[in-house]
Amino acid sequence: MELGPGDVLEGLVLDLTEGEGEYGPWYRLKIKDESRGVVRYFAKDDVKRAAAQDRIEVGEDIWIAMDTDEVTLERDDGSTHDYHPTNCFFPGGG
Repeated sequence: MELGPGDVLEGLVLDLTEGEGEYGPWYRLKIKDESRGVVRYFAKDDVKRAAAQDRIEVGEDIWIAMDTDEVTLERDDGSTHDYHPTNCFFPGGG
């Protein structure tokens, strides 16, 4: 599932899968969203950092949202890329 600016994904983490790809580690969450049912979400930004730090727990709630404000990222080669950051919060206090 892809989030768009302002979209929120909220619910219980059912599974967390991780792997290694061409661009480094990746994490996929299986979440029982309150309004969408069970969805699979590839972690980005804050969610990816939280997964890498072992802060996401299966059986715990998570709130994920894509920001509506666009941010410009400057790459090592000097080029820029505009994107909407993705944030997460753990309602259970994690």
